[in-house]
Amino acid sequence: MPKPHELTQVVKLLKTLAKGPKNTLAIYRALRNETGFKNHHAFYRQLKLCIKHNLIQLAETNKKWGFPTKIYCLTEKGKEFLHLFNEKIWFN
Repeated sequence: MPKPHELTQVVKLLKTLAKGPKNTLAIYRALRNETGFKNHHAFYRQLKLCIKHNLIQLAETNKKWGFPTKIYCLTEKGKEFLHLFNEKIWFN
């Protein structure tokens, strides 16, 4: 179960991907100035959490040379999750 501050980070990550599929580095660059994403360890923790809970998925992998570039996109579950937060539905 994620902690409340991690939930905020997950929402920020999902909002970044709501604009369209992005590779890992592009997602990190978009979030690195946000609170909670100051280092890559925190970023990868949230990325893995989103994958584990099927909020995002690997859309494609490009490998020209060296390390493969992984491109992620939102799943339907991720879109629904993000929609709940955009509608400001909060449970006490």
